[in-house]
Amino acid sequence: MRRFFILIILIAFSLTGFAQTRPNIIFIMTDDQSSIIPGAEDNKSTKADGGGVQSHPFGFNGDNGVHTPIIDGLAKNGIIFTRAYVSSSVCSPSRYATLTGRYAGRCEGKSFLKQFPSGKMTRVENNTELEENRENLPRLLQRAGYKTGFVGKSHVVDHHLLNNPENREQAGLKSYEKGADPKNPKVNKAMQHNHKFWAERIKEFGFDYANGVYAANLKELNNDSLNIHNVEWKNKAALDFIDKSGDEPFFLYYSETVPHGPAPWLKKNGKYTYGLDSNIKFTSAGYAEEGFENMPDREEIKAEIEAIGKDPDHAWLRWFDHAVGSVVEKLKEKGKLENTLIVITSDHGNYNYAKSTIYEGGVKIPLMMYWPAGIKAGSVYNDLVQNIDYTPTFLDLAGVDLKSVKELDGVSLKETLKGNPKTVHDYLFFELGFARGVMTKDWKYITVRYDEKSEEMIEAGHVWTGWNKHKFKQPYYIRNSHLGYHAALLNEHYFERNQLYNLNTDPKEDKNIAEVNPKKVKKMKKLLVKKLKSFPDRPYGEFVK
Repeated sequence: MRRFFILIILIAFSLTGFAQTRPNIIFIMTDDQSSIIPGAEDNKSTKADGGGVQSHPFGFNGDNGVHTPIIDGLAKNGIIFTRAYVSSSVCSPSRYATLTGRYAGRCEGKSFLKQFPSGKMTRVENNTELEENRENLPRLLQRAGYKTGFVGKSHVVDHHLLNNPENREQAGLKSYEKGADPKNPKVNKAMQHNHKFWAERIKEFGFDYANGVYAANLKELNNDSLNIHNVEWKNKAALDFIDKSGDEPFFLYYSETVPHGPAPWLKKNGKYTYGLDSNIKFTSAGYAEEGFENMPDREEIKAEIEAIGKDPDHAWLRWFDHAVGSVVEKLKEKGKLENTLIVITSDHGNYNYAKSTIYEGGVKIPLMMYWPAGIKAGSVYNDLVQNIDYTPTFLDLAGVDLKSVKELDGVSLKETLKGNPKTVHDYLFFELGFARGVMTKDWKYITVRYDEKSEEMIEAGHVWTGWNKHKFKQPYYIRNSHLGYHAALLNEHYFERNQLYNLNTDPKEDKNIAEVNPKKVKKMKKLLVKKLKSFPDRPYGEFVK
């Protein structure tokens, strides 16, 4: 009997110890935030009509024009990834890959398969979504004993409801006028109802907690007053989840809306209408009565940036920086900072309007990870990583046997976090609309191929009319005409069917050298074909029939 009790105590101790060694995970992601592109350190568009500021990265990523001391401090005491990428450079497919570890082209969502049944070429864009009955990161973590939380932007479920009023009403969502006042009790009640609808819907995909939810972009709230960023409200929801997490390990997916359009640095009458000068009481759940003492006053943030001589257009970054700081302080308060992995990154870039392309400005992202109990301070990893690696990494840290998980395209970075400099990817694969590509450490190969119908129209001399009535003899990669127009205008090789870039000598991808490097093209093509063949019954030009 005595031996039996000793055995029970040892088992209990080992289980408790295991639970304590598994880290909490907080994944924090901005929206449309670029990484530094070598040779373009000012991160300003020199080609865009009118130029203008674009989404600057953090200080740790090499931008000296911004002030993000909290995030930079975490990066300095954690690990910085200098070659981090996403597999698709628009919101939905990037988020899909993040939350599944699968390429977006493997999506089996009903609407995606309806558009692209087996045997047809896919056109990955904002049309991929989490499947109702398929494994994903939060579901797997739940089964591993983690409490899971969701805060912020979704854009990965129910696309059919976002832009179709008839579908929304049938699903039970409430309607209101675009110019309706959120302070009107009737209007506000409808907005609160809709927020609850989306929060409950998100939970069905593996989340125990969902709050501060945005179904997609700000404009999908269908209200002029709510078409603004509210960092404090989402941050308060994140802190609430940490407060309620209890003793079990937790995973928090914290997805910000900044700096996606309307950009927080845009001004109207001298004010940052969509950012720091917007109404702090307006949220995706309508008008909020509560205060937001979880973060510094907005006027103080603007004054701080002015006082240190930084461009006030970048104050939104300090705004977000303070949100991260509030999370850190909450973890300290709860005694959980030491064993919490904090990841800070973006869903994709938008430098020089390369969003919706697979150029560096769209697919390269800022990425850092901080974990006092598991990462040596001052670490840097200079090899390739991709957003498909998040899911296997988090599952590995949670003690999940990766061999038991089906269809993981990514790899675990667990050993990388421990300081192992070994290369985890020899090359990366990209997919976006009609484009596919592969990249090694030094070279990138991009291809543009069209489905049969588009090819027939091209051969017949059809001319496509894009945004701003711009005319092209080939269609944009994706259906979003606004994104396609700017991407094609500012990236001169956009329509070229075969592109090769030497990233060592041409990091901005200005010179397509495919025609004069047939041997390198042949090698890169082999890598691309190998990856394309892993997608069953998905043709792509002459590469895969």
